[in-house]
Amino acid sequence: MSAAPVYGLAGAVCVAVGLRGVLQLRAVSDVERRELADQVAAKDRHRFGAIRKLVNWVGKRFGPYLLRSMSANRQAAIIHKLDRAGRPAGMDLERYTELRAAALVFAVVLAFYFLLAGVYVMIPVVLGMGLIAMDWWLSRIGRRRQERLERDIPDFIDILAVTVRAGAGYRAALERVSRSLSGPPAEEVQLTLRQMDLGASRRDAFQALRERNDSPTLENFVAAQLQSEELGVPLADALASIAVDTRRAAAQNARRKAQRTAPKVTLISAALLMPATLLLIAVGLFIGENIHLPSL
Repeated sequence: MSAAPVYGLAGAVCVAVGLRGVLQLRAVSDVERRELADQVAAKDRHRFGAIRKLVNWVGKRFGPYLLRSMSANRQAAIIHKLDRAGRPAGMDLERYTELRAAALVFAVVLAFYFLLAGVYVMIPVVLGMGLIAMDWWLSRIGRRRQERLERDIPDFIDILAVTVRAGAGYRAALERVSRSLSGPPAEEVQLTLRQMDLGASRRDAFQALRERNDSPTLENFVAAQLQSEELGVPLADALASIAVDTRRAAAQNARRKAQRTAPKVTLISAALLMPATLLLIAVGLFIGENIHLPSL
């Protein structure tokens, strides 16, 4: 078995990572994206044109077959993952299956390359990466978005409570706050308002908001809001109470994360320092075994 194909692939990966780093350094910042949205979108459409065309061509050829092979429960699970991740780049179920089919095709091609090269140990590795790449990426995006949603929702509720206390109607306050802020809470509220514009009731729209996300703070916000609507409690008072509760929950979550972080830091420090210390001791013993002190 020759190791040359593995070395060649490792070199190609290093070059690709380097090129990715250069592109990220030259990429526009978040401020420029907001200020120059049209120019940035036009620039992004021309970037990676050949690669995107190849991925789209492969995905459109094999994506429908993958979609038909999925069960209804599997499709529902993927839709929930897409909603949890905020549907990045407008991704729907069809686009997901196209990208996953393209990843599987590229993995099979790479596995065939390793088969011809005689590097059999890499075949299950690349096939496994092709199978789990899209699900892993989508789960990662969803987890990060839910963490940011949990972190930002107290600020959103505070501003919403102040806006309602200032005399604005609840629907108008939701629209104003969601348009003035950015992030997952504003995006989710805007989607909820669009559903209400299309004919959904407020209760159904907010229940869908709760089902799309896994944030306990958001779930408490929706539950308290619906309960206040049923019991006739003034929304300003209910929002103030919800804001206090969410702040308390956010502080508790921050303390729990800090408690979980300390053992991780200790483990990482020990894992890095212990091998280095043992290596230093071993090198010192190896060097010192041939040193003879002169006799007095």
